[in-house]
Amino acid sequence: MDINKKMQNKFKRLVIISDCVHTHDEQGNVATENHVFCRQMQALASYFEHTIICCPFVNRPSESVVTVYAKNTIEFVQLPHIGGNSLKHKLEIIKTIPVWIKTFRKVSKQADMVYLRMPNNLNIPGFFYFYFKRAKIFATYTGTWKNYEDEPVTYRFQKWVLKNLFKGPVWIYTNEKITKENFFKNYSPSYNLNEWCEETEQVCNRMEKYKLQKVKKPVFITVGNLVGYKNQQYVLEVCKKLHKKNFCFHWYIVGDGSLKNEYIKFVKDNNLGDFVTITGQKNYRELRQLYRVSHFLVQPTLVEGFGKAPIEAMFHGVIPVLNRVAMAEEMTEKGKRGYIFSADNPDNLEELIYKIMSEQNRFADMVECGRKYAQHQTLENWAKYYVETINDFF
Repeated sequence: MDINKKMQNKFKRLVIISDCVHTHDEQGNVATENHVFCRQMQALASYFEHTIICCPFVNRPSESVVTVYAKNTIEFVQLPHIGGNSLKHKLEIIKTIPVWIKTFRKVSKQADMVYLRMPNNLNIPGFFYFYFKRAKIFATYTGTWKNYEDEPVTYRFQKWVLKNLFKGPVWIYTNEKITKENFFKNYSPSYNLNEWCEETEQVCNRMEKYKLQKVKKPVFITVGNLVGYKNQQYVLEVCKKLHKKNFCFHWYIVGDGSLKNEYIKFVKDNNLGDFVTITGQKNYRELRQLYRVSHFLVQPTLVEGFGKAPIEAMFHGVIPVLNRVAMAEEMTEKGKRGYIFSADNPDNLEELIYKIMSEQNRFADMVECGRKYAQHQTLENWAKYYVETINDFF
């Protein structure tokens, strides 16, 4: 709570509208599989006397890995979990709008500031309700800000709303120059400053080892939901090629999703079991342990706003290797703290890996550069930046 002593927040009661799915653990505590969302909202809530999060709830899925909220100043309002592309799903959304509006009406009486986490169906009526109520609102667009092929129409509409109608502060993920006065560049932190400090000894030992001896068996890690646009299939194809050429490596693929069984089958069919581990979902403590034994984070995702995983990797001294999308060049600082490849080229990553392994004299400097960058990307700095901005803006 000492961060509150550094700055007074003139707003006391915050309402957060989000589609982040929540559940309850075995003891009845509110929890979510999205540990980063949980940690970010708790950091932000530290500046408010009371915070209400309006979000969908589901029964806890079997084998799910959840993070429990620890801050007792946060209250939850449960919303139905709906969505999908079929006509039935769309009709369910329409039928649920009155439930959403009723919730907005209730919580608006308890808040002096509203935070919209976009894009999602929930915050289309959410924006218009609070807009006509003339409430003080701010927003984050957590998706890819630049338009892309096959982007949902509702996403583009929400970007149009933010550009043309939204009056409060808006945070977006972009490496372009911002010209609108109410728009601000955003990042998405996972760890706090104490955790950065906790990694210092481990990272220093890693850097010393890089200076003294070469890496003979690189360990790679890829983190994200196992779905099409995250593009883990590209990684698996690279693993297949490396194995055929007797390249010595190990690759952790962390996450869960609809393609998990398909990827497990691919590993088995191509005799990659000794080289590739599909770990399933991990909480942030378990993920930290995997980062500590990894040399490189590889993210082949096709569409990305601000990837959390590269920052997490740099916290732990892991060098990011990123597909050329969105914020990749900014995060790697054009080669100073990471590498970039093109997933459009089926051979590009494999070729880059051989190049990387021939440049081991650069590893220690890249790790140090990444650590300095990550030090500024903490939960504390993120929450402080938001609160300072809304206090100055309103």
